[in-house]
Amino acid sequence: MMCYSGGRFRSRLKLDSQTGDLTVRNIRTEHSGLYEVTSSKHTLNKMFDVSVVPVDDVKSVSVLVGDSVTLQTDLTEIQRDDEIQWRFEHQNSPIAEIIRKARKISTYDGPDGRFRHSLQLDYMTGSLTIKNIGIRHSGLYEVDISTSSSKHTIHKSFSVTVSGEMKSETVKEGESVTLRTGFTEVQIYDFMTWMFGDTIIAEINKGAQLYDDDERFRDRLQLDNQTGSLTITNCTISNSGLYELNINSNRHNVHQRFSVTVSVPGPSDKTAWIIGTILLVLVAAAASVIYCLYISKLKRRHLSCQDKEKGTLDALFPKGDPTVLNASIAEERRLSSVHFSRDPSTVLL
Repeated sequence: MMCYSGGRFRSRLKLDSQTGDLTVRNIRTEHSGLYEVTSSKHTLNKMFDVSVVPVDDVKSVSVLVGDSVTLQTDLTEIQRDDEIQWRFEHQNSPIAEIIRKARKISTYDGPDGRFRHSLQLDYMTGSLTIKNIGIRHSGLYEVDISTSSSKHTIHKSFSVTVSGEMKSETVKEGESVTLRTGFTEVQIYDFMTWMFGDTIIAEINKGAQLYDDDERFRDRLQLDNQTGSLTITNCTISNSGLYELNINSNRHNVHQRFSVTVSVPGPSDKTAWIIGTILLVLVAAAASVIYCLYISKLKRRHLSCQDKEKGTLDALFPKGDPTVLNASIAEERRLSSVHFSRDPSTVLL
């Protein structure tokens, strides 16, 4: 068994004498390329395409929910024989690819459909745009670029963090409120932290942990170990404020914010009924008083009119003067009798 570890591979190669496996230790970007293994009897022939990515080359990208983000390949133009393939979260199936020689450009929905109607691929440069991005699009994106001008594949990685819009929750004092993460399951390598202001109140790191020493949260926090959602029971005014959720892993970063408002409850139904009844009685009493005043005013006005009419008659017919009141013959025939009177108790004729 012999290893030729000169030049770029100096002190880095290790060959297994039993299996023939080759290990490259302390690997660097210069070790990227095509590796081939063959046996002396030509019974074994395998090829390995190795891409080495520097840690610093994993680009971090932050974006808000609903925005668009473009992951750049840094190519000015794809050549005729170039191939580009985009993957998400180490999945074998691509989410987008360009095979220039076959004039093929494709985008895919992903195994769970999260990229449906969200991806756009630049045919000239191979850059990938994610439109109307959501929390579910947070994670690691990788692109492999096979160019005709190079014998090896260029590999780039992007860590995309999607921050959600601030969610508002309003709850009455004494009730419970649940701040939901939107995840169905927390992964084993996810490190999740809930914060209230600058204080950590709960976290999940291979297990749920609550920090409710603060009097405001004592015995009133519940953390869902599966989804990471946080529930605050028996809320008080002191629980109003900004809550932040941070999820960090080797796959993605997530940041969510929740604004919680705890309001003092209004009067009970019984109290409201009593107050309503009192107001109704007061309104009825006021209406009765107004009605009585109105009737009294009408009576006074009626008596005043009667006094005026009596004064007019006295002026027309002074006492002691003879007065002749004539009635027509036609009217006499129609009426059985005719009476003239100034006073209902005195008949003049």
